[in-house]
Amino acid sequence: MSFDLVFQNAVRLHEQGRLDEAENAYRRILEVAPEHVGATRLLAMIAMRRRAYDSAIELLYKAVRLAPEDVACEFTLAQALQDAGRPKEALEHYKTVLAMDDSYPETYHNMGIVHRFLGDADKARELFEKAVAMRPVFSSAHVNLALLARDAGDFDGALARLDKAVAADPRNAEAYAQRAVTLRLAGKYEQSLEQYDKAAELSPGNAIYINGRGIALERLGRLDEAFHAYCRAIEIDPDFADAYNNRANVYAKFGKRWQAEDDYKKAVRLDPEFASAFNNLGALLYDGGRFEEALECYRKAFIINPKQAETCSNLALAVKEAGDPAEAAGLFVNALALNPKLTEIHHYLAQTLYDLYCGADPDAKETAVKLARKWRQFFPDSAVARHVCAALEGGGVDSANGEYVRELFDSFADSFEKTAKEIDYRVPELVAAFAADLPDGLRILDAGCGTGLCAACLKPKSLRLTGVDLSEKMLSAAKMKNLYDDLRVSDVSAFCGGCPDAFDAVVLADVACYFGDLDELARAVFRALAAGGRVFLTVEKSDAEQPFSLRASGRFAHRPDYVADVAKRAGFEKIRLTDEILRREKGADVAGIVCVAEKTPAASN
Repeated sequence: MSFDLVFQNAVRLHEQGRLDEAENAYRRILEVAPEHVGATRLLAMIAMRRRAYDSAIELLYKAVRLAPEDVACEFTLAQALQDAGRPKEALEHYKTVLAMDDSYPETYHNMGIVHRFLGDADKARELFEKAVAMRPVFSSAHVNLALLARDAGDFDGALARLDKAVAADPRNAEAYAQRAVTLRLAGKYEQSLEQYDKAAELSPGNAIYINGRGIALERLGRLDEAFHAYCRAIEIDPDFADAYNNRANVYAKFGKRWQAEDDYKKAVRLDPEFASAFNNLGALLYDGGRFEEALECYRKAFIINPKQAETCSNLALAVKEAGDPAEAAGLFVNALALNPKLTEIHHYLAQTLYDLYCGADPDAKETAVKLARKWRQFFPDSAVARHVCAALEGGGVDSANGEYVRELFDSFADSFEKTAKEIDYRVPELVAAFAADLPDGLRILDAGCGTGLCAACLKPKSLRLTGVDLSEKMLSAAKMKNLYDDLRVSDVSAFCGGCPDAFDAVVLADVACYFGDLDELARAVFRALAAGGRVFLTVEKSDAEQPFSLRASGRFAHRPDYVADVAKRAGFEKIRLTDEILRREKGADVAGIVCVAEKTPAASN
């Protein structure tokens, strides 16, 4: 067999995907003719397929030296450098290709990919548009223009460009896959799944598409199917870190913590720079009470990606749990700077500053106040920052802003009842004692009802039970109990003031602690009660000289004599005050007052 025939046979094996045989053939050629450019370049391409980039680049530099005018060698070298994560070197070699022959749209296309990777969207767009102008049916260039649109948040523009990609090449699986990703990011999970199915049909052995299909199924709540998709992706590519991370997420949702932990650890072993997997592993460990291990994972995630707000916030939570509220507070401020829209972080920061303020360190109070002032300075529009800063500075406000209360309990809704158990929350028990003395068949208002902790003891006494709260998320939890006849999102004072003589009993359980001046609230409740109606109110007890004071916790405390005077001014009679313990906080009882009063028929006239 002639030498040319040997090379042609090697190329044919390569084209048939018989890479081991093709590699052996190329190596035999190079043993005889070490300066054979074609065999050198094609052997390098096999190395690239196997991600052996250093070997590929070494071979391609040799090919370029042997044939400095060979455009194919120069282009393949640029590709290898690009695939190896050496974008700037790749660009230089693509420029050399253009100087040799500027007629190939693939060169402009690949340069566009590099510029997008480097963050230069405008230059990338210019290059992709150039490639499309040279070849209007260049499907991959249309796909990359779609990615630029999606990067900018223009999902409609991205989908329109992907339509062009599909029209140019109806068998371009990547175009369907990117349609799927775009639709998923837009929250259109059913449509996303349809596009993943098309991509997987065109490329059935593509683990990335099958993994993406699993993500869409998971978003749709079809966890069993998602799990099997992730398993299939791992079967196809046992080194696919993202699929292990995603399967771990499903294991965690199934409550299979050990399996989830194992998969997260596989993901980070495969990809030591996988910040999301470290973050997810940290969350799993944190929820399991393994705080030191969680802290280590969160630190690794933060080091890898310090610009990710959620990771920074999770690290702050772990640092706080480890007993360093000052560092935690600084991390929470940093997380807010990264993403001011994460409103729950404001409440984590508020609790952290309170912990710091109450700490044993003699300088802790001053540090907490300084951090709170910095927080307020950076976020002057945050009702939480303003309120907490006022609380740590020692007052200056007569009531908590409604926006603050709403944000506080929206962020607290999911964990409220768990926390109530942890702090030995006694207020529902006190409400139950009040309810036991009520006759049946009453119109009862649970004002500031929260998640409905008091509903169970109020419902048996009610003809109609109404709940009112500022927090929609708390009301959503209350609705799940199916005990209220009516639930309303409203400020308590405004609601009561607009319902004259509508109720026979009004319960304000842990509501007055968000009001300093109680006069307006008391008048509104008096107006809402029918003649003979009764009110139940709890407050935190204050021994200070002033009638009420804003505590570092952000809640108000009131003097007993002030509470009695407010009730009298509003028109209530038969006022009874009793001392009670409301809950435990930082290892100590929180002293409170229960006020029960009546709107007598005489007072109604």
